[in-house]
Amino acid sequence: MSKIQQKYFTTSEMAKTCGVTKHTLFHYDEIGLLKPDFVNEKGYRFYSFKQCYALDIINVLKKAGSSLQEIKDFFQNQNSTMFVNLIQQKQRELELERLRIQKMQYFLKGAVEMTQTAMHDLRETPMVEEYEAQYFITTRVEQCVDEQEYAIKLREHRDYSEKHLILHEFPLWSILSKERFDAENYYPNYIAYKLISPIQTEKMVTRPKGRYAVLDHIGSYESMSSTYSALKQYMNSKGLRVCTDVYEVEMLNYLTEEDPDNFIIRISVGVS
Repeated sequence: MSKIQQKYFTTSEMAKTCGVTKHTLFHYDEIGLLKPDFVNEKGYRFYSFKQCYALDIINVLKKAGSSLQEIKDFFQNQNSTMFVNLIQQKQRELELERLRIQKMQYFLKGAVEMTQTAMHDLRETPMVEEYEAQYFITTRVEQCVDEQEYAIKLREHRDYSEKHLILHEFPLWSILSKERFDAENYYPNYIAYKLISPIQTEKMVTRPKGRYAVLDHIGSYESMSSTYSALKQYMNSKGLRVCTDVYEVEMLNYLTEEDPDNFIIRISVGVS
C-alpha cells in the first residue's frame, strides 16, 4: 500500500466513513467548499482524516439551516470568534423554529379538540358552568363597516400573533362587552385567540374565574340574536346577573362546514 493510500481516504472511503454520498463530495469539490487534500496524477481524489471534522461541521450547519455559500464563507474566514458567532446565530434561529413548530402543534391539537367537542359535547340548552381563568390575545374590531374591513382586522390579528410567536389555541374567539350585551348589540369589541399561558402585553385580556351561563349557537352568524335572546331568558328565569363581558368561540365554522347553518358558536357570560 502506498504512503498516499495509508495517509488519505479515497472518495468512496470518505463518503462511507462520514455518511455522505460520493456525489456530495464531488459537488463540494466543484463549488470549492471541501476540496480533497490530494489529487494524484490519474485524477483520483484523496481526503485527510481532519476533513472528516470539516464534513461534520458542514452537516451540522446544513441541518441548522445554513446555505452552502454561508458555510463556504465561514471556512474561507475561519477563526474562533467567527465560529462562536455563527453557532450562536444558528442557536437563535433553531429556537425560533422550535417556537414555530410548538405554535403549530398547539394550533393543530386545538383544532382537533374543538371539532370533537362540537361533534359530541354540545350545550343545546342553557346551563351554568364553572370556568378557570383564561387569557386572550386580542385585536379591537369595534363596529366594522363591512366584511372586507373585518377581514383586514382578522389579518392584522393573525399577523401580530405570528410576528410575536404567540402560543395560542386554534379557534377564533370574539369578546363582546357587557354594555353591548345589555343593549342587545351583539357585534364584538374584540377578536381573540386563547393563550396557552399569560404574556406581558397590553393586548392581553383576562376572562376571570367563575360561573358562566353557556349556550351553543347552531347556525349562521346572522341568526345569533335568537340564541342570545334564549340565553337572556334563561338568565332572567334563574335570577342571574351579568358580571363579565361575553365570550364567543367558533367551534365549527367555514373551515369545517360549507353550510353556515351547521356553524356552532359557544356563547358564555359570567354570572352571579
